[in-house]
Amino acid sequence: METGTKPIKFFESILRDFEELPEKTKSLSVFDVAGYPHYENVASNILAFYLNPNNEHGLGDLLLNSLLEVIDLNLSEYSSIIVNREVSTDNGGRLDIVIESDKQIIGIENKIFHWLANDLKDYSNTIDNMAKPGNKGVVKIVLSVKRESPQCNFQCITYDEFISKIKENLGKYVNTSSQKWLLYLLDFVQTINNIKGEDMSFDEIDKFFIHNNDRIEKLLKARNNFLTKLNQKTVKLFEIVQEPPECKKKWIYAKNCLVIDLVLSGYNIAYDFVIGPKNCQLQLFGRTKKDQNYLQEIIFKNQDDKSIFTKVVDNRFILEEYDLFTNIEDLKKSLETHIDKIINIEKYYKKHQADSERK
Repeated sequence: METGTKPIKFFESILRDFEELPEKTKSLSVFDVAGYPHYENVASNILAFYLNPNNEHGLGDLLLNSLLEVIDLNLSEYSSIIVNREVSTDNGGRLDIVIESDKQIIGIENKIFHWLANDLKDYSNTIDNMAKPGNKGVVKIVLSVKRESPQCNFQCITYDEFISKIKENLGKYVNTSSQKWLLYLLDFVQTINNIKGEDMSFDEIDKFFIHNNDRIEKLLKARNNFLTKLNQKTVKLFEIVQEPPECKKKWIYAKNCLVIDLVLSGYNIAYDFVIGPKNCQLQLFGRTKKDQNYLQEIIFKNQDDKSIFTKVVDNRFILEEYDLFTNIEDLKKSLETHIDKIINIEKYYKKHQADSERK
């Protein structure tokens, strides 16, 4: 790459190209937020709850009816429905969901994320054996995100087909449903839709990274060099800032934050000087709630101008922000001045306390 202004124009062109791409939006569900979107057991528990018409969701046979309609079965023939989870099979396996009625045994293997590698022969024999005493019919289903080709008389129903039927039938059940459980169901459907989108097809943003890999690598390398310079500035500041007697420790956190830990009358008061990619920021805070209370107390009692202590974020006073072009010596002087200020404020506080006690 040539030197001068050309690298800057080169990097700017990458950013412009990226900004022109359509935004990729994805609506999170409560299950995504909780961190459980890929847990098949969680999904099966939710399904079992909604597949049981007798549960408190108030949606009746919506899900069970919709599931069976996909394979042209009529739910009107079913009664006394019981839904079981993790049913033991003859060979020691676990069948995700088994639904028992007076006339049918329905076995469901739920495949949300993993491929179908279960012992379907064992599952099929188990369902058949459960059905024999009552001479019941059997239905064997693999419910999956992607189309599977199961053996042993299992039928594949995709979530696309299942969800489509649920939406088609939902209008008949809205008036009887619990609003809470209806919203949870819709959120579960959104989770499944999010998972369905996690395939190997590439969208426009993916293609951008593929086609511009070399250019982006150069941009990232240049940015890393820039961040290294900032870290070096932190090290330099660490080396030249003078430590007062009240300083317990001076150290660097996360490469870009100079920390000055003070002990004032037994309280731990700290300064963070953060050198970030946009600016530098000086923060003052107490290490614990007790330290925070003491810091606020001595500032409140101070008779000097308190204007620098008005900006507070997450129990930290944001004392000052500096341009990245600020000279390192000026940063040193400013930091040392602020440290001296809080030490003097505490001295005034202690004197004020002593004077009050004498009176």
